[in-house]
Amino acid sequence: PTALGPAMSQYQNLRQFFNDVDTDRSGTVDPAELQQALASDNIHFTLRTCALLIKMFDRNRVGTIVFQEFVELHSFVSSVTKSFYHFDGDGNGILDRGETSRALEYNGFRLDKPAFNSVFDSFDPTHSGGLGVSEFIGVAAFLSTAKNVFGAFDFNGSGKITLNFNQFCYAASHLQ
Repeated sequence: PTALGPAMSQYQNLRQFFNDVDTDRSGTVDPAELQQALASDNIHFTLRTCALLIKMFDRNRVGTIVFQEFVELHSFVSSVTKSFYHFDGDGNGILDRGETSRALEYNGFRLDKPAFNSVFDSFDPTHSGGLGVSEFIGVAAFLSTAKNVFGAFDFNGSGKITLNFNQFCYAASHLQ
């Protein structure tokens, strides 16, 4: 065995998983296929969250991802999932507001209280006061996408942008 052994094995496992997810054998994965595959792993995402995850890694903007993009998506989901369990202090499988805030800050998302509460509430539709792993991944995907869209308009890196209505609509449409 070489140092490449485990990496190659993981690559082969991901390739097999991708092939299993690609139920129509198109060589790509769409949001519905991703949703179905994750549900079989007992991770329940909305179709909207799956579409956002696909959009994050879909370089040619066709609404599906190829294997290499799937590897990147898998890495993102794995990293965010590890962060979720690290910050789930009481081990109940739910991040409360404080745990969520700390996990997001750890991942580079520093939001003021009104912005944090708005984002948290939009991913907690039952108003339970907590996020499961799938909701937390949805928050991380939303914030990653928002950061990228914001950066496209923050030409000088000041952290502030000015948008006209058309630009706002363009930016907002990329967050769904």
